[in-house]
Amino acid sequence: MLSEKIKNAIEDFLSKYGEKAFIVLKTAYNISRDPNIDHRLGDFSYKHLVYKLAETGIAYNPANLLKVMEKNYGIIEKSYASKNQTWWRFSDIDAVREVLEKSISPETDGDPRIKLLVIKYRSLEPWNLLSILRRLALKERLNEVDKEVFRKLAFNDLEKIAGIIKEMMYYEEVFSNEIKLLNEILELAELVAGKLEKAYASSPVNTVARSIEVSWRNDHT
Repeated sequence: MLSEKIKNAIEDFLSKYGEKAFIVLKTAYNISRDPNIDHRLGDFSYKHLVYKLAETGIAYNPANLLKVMEKNYGIIEKSYASKNQTWWRFSDIDAVREVLEKSISPETDGDPRIKLLVIKYRSLEPWNLLSILRRLALKERLNEVDKEVFRKLAFNDLEKIAGIIKEMMYYEEVFSNEIKLLNEILELAELVAGKLEKAYASSPVNTVARSIEVSWRNDHT
C-alpha cells in the first residue's frame, strides 16, 4: 500500500537526518497548504522553501535534503523545472501530514481528555496558521485580500486557539511545545491587528473624520 510505504520512508528519512530534515519537510508541507500560493506547478518550490526557512531564522541550503527526499526515499517528485524555478509534489501528502502530526504530538498515556486536545490541536492545522500569520506580519501594508484572510482567521480560529491553550494549561508539562506554538500564533495575530489599526489611523478617510470631529467640537464649545 502506497501510504504505508511512504510513511515508512518518511520516518526513516527523519530518523536518519534528524532535526534539519524535520524542519525542511514541515516547512515544505506548510507551503503546500498555504492558500495564498499558486500551486499549479506543484506543492512547493525551491524559492518558497528557502524563503520560508529564512523567515524562521534558518539559513542552511535545503538542496541536499530535497535530493535525498526525491532520489533516495521517493517522498517528493519533481513536477516542474526551468532555469528560474523548480517545483515538487509530495508522493502522498496525507502520509506526510500523519507523520508530522505524530512527530509533534504529545504522548496521550490513554487519557481521553489529552487525546481530545490532541485532536483539537491537529484539526486547527497550527503550522499552516503560523505560516499565514508570519507572511502577513512581514508585509509593510496589507491589501484587501490579506485583510479578508486575517478576518476569517480571527473570527474562525483565534477564539478556538485561546480556548485550547486554556485547556492545555491543565497539562502544561505534556503540551509545553504546543502551548508555545499556539501563543506564537496569538502574538503574530496581535501584531497583524496592530498593522490594521495603524493603517486606519493614517488613512485619508480617518483624517477627514478627525477634522470633522474637531470642527464640531470647536463649534459647540
